[in-house]
Amino acid sequence: MFENLEVLANSSSQKEKFIKAANNLLNHCFILKKKDDTRQDYIFIRENREVFRTFFDLMDYEVKIDEDLGLVSLYNRRGSGRLQFTKFESIMFLILKLLYLEKRNDLSTDGNTVTVSIQDIRDKYAVLKVKSKQKLDKNSERHIFALFKRYNLIRNLSPDITKGETRIEIYPSILVAIPNEGINYLYDSVKDKLAAYESGEDDADADEETE
Repeated sequence: MFENLEVLANSSSQKEKFIKAANNLLNHCFILKKKDDTRQDYIFIRENREVFRTFFDLMDYEVKIDEDLGLVSLYNRRGSGRLQFTKFESIMFLILKLLYLEKRNDLSTDGNTVTVSIQDIRDKYAVLKVKSKQKLDKNSERHIFALFKRYNLIRNLSPDITKGETRIEIYPSILVAIPNEGINYLYDSVKDKLAAYESGEDDADADEETE
C-alpha cells in the first residue's frame, strides 16, 4: 500500500512537487487543469493519483479526479472541515452556479470557458425578492469574489471587480457542491433553492458547503 509513497519520498524533486500539490489541494479544495497556476499540480496529481489517494486516505479524505472537467477535488469523508456559507454567500454562490449552467447550455458558448459580467450577477441578485436581502455594494462584492477565488471557483479577467463591464470566468468546480446527476438536475436544483429564498422558506444561514 505504501510502496508508491516510499518511491516518491526518495526523490527530493518529486517530494517537493508532492508537497506543493498536496498543500494546494488542502488549502483550496479544487485543482484545475485549465488554471495557469494549478495546471502543473493537476498533471502531477493525475499522474500520481494512487500516491495522493493513499496519502489522503490516511486522513479520511477522498481525492476525486474528473478528467472531463479537468478537475481534482478533495472531500472529507467525516464531513468535517467544510466551509459553511452565510445566507448571502450561499445566494451569490447559487447565482454563479445558475449563470454557469445557463451559459454552458448556450450552444454559442465554449463548454470549457464560461464568462459572465459583474452586471450579469448584479441583475440576477436585483430581481431576487429575498426577505432582508443584504445590500450588494462594492465591499460585499469584493468580499464575495475574494472568497470564491480562494477556493478556485472563479477568477476575474480584469483587476477592478466593481465595474459592471468587468468579466469573471466561472470554473467547473462550481458544479461539485451538489451531486452530479446531470445538467438539468443541477439547473433545477439551483432554481428551486433560489426560489426558496425568494419565498422566505429558508431564512436561516445557508448550508451550502465546499468540501
